[in-house]
Amino acid sequence: MGRRLLYGLGVCAALAAAAVLILYLRLGAIAKYAVETLGSRLTGTEVRVDSVSLSPFSGRGRLRGLSIANPPGFKSPCAFLLKDVRVAVDLASLRSDRVLIREILVDGPELTFETSPAGSNLVLIQRHIDSFTPASAGARGAKTGASKKVAIDLFRASHGKVNVRLALLEGKILSVSLPGVELRGIGRRSGGATSAQAAKEMLRALIGSALKAAAGAGGALREQVRRGLGGAQKTVGGILKGWLRAKH
Repeated sequence: MGRRLLYGLGVCAALAAAAVLILYLRLGAIAKYAVETLGSRLTGTEVRVDSVSLSPFSGRGRLRGLSIANPPGFKSPCAFLLKDVRVAVDLASLRSDRVLIREILVDGPELTFETSPAGSNLVLIQRHIDSFTPASAGARGAKTGASKKVAIDLFRASHGKVNVRLALLEGKILSVSLPGVELRGIGRRSGGATSAQAAKEMLRALIGSALKAAAGAGGALREQVRRGLGGAQKTVGGILKGWLRAKH
């Protein structure tokens, strides 16, 4: 009797462990699919995530290797590279109509500002984000039950950089610091935002910070031109700022 009881308990423990493992893997897979699918529709470019982990016990998760590709016509492999994103979700809110995300922390984001005859890569992505209408996505979401709203207490991006790539630098890349970004209470006042609305707000803030950093890189760009192009007499800072105002 004792052996049977121990055997039964062992089987139950094994099944419980397997269920937890399946839940853990499934949550990560669902989150990865959601980020890649919504992100690609929102930006108009390919969004990829290397891996996603989310604990069903603590609600803490981590996204690694989140990249947003450039629009066609640009040489850089991607416009965004977010190597490490940490999230904390209120698990109890998963049973409600509004999912509460305590924080999204992006450490070391890397954005690339590049120009082409069509414009700047970041400005083109920004325009696609602004023009995105989630009507069709919403219809699909209603059928799959993915119509929950979200609220985000804190979004913070820190220790980032912007890679400035211009034709006049002859292929050279100038890196400048990305000013920190911090947003609080996304979707709080409205009773919740759609995933697209929340993503729009965060991406706009990142792009806005990157464009300011690129526009403020005039001094460093002039020095780069002087060293790399034999002292070319161009007011690069003024050119860049004027170009940004014209294209944005």
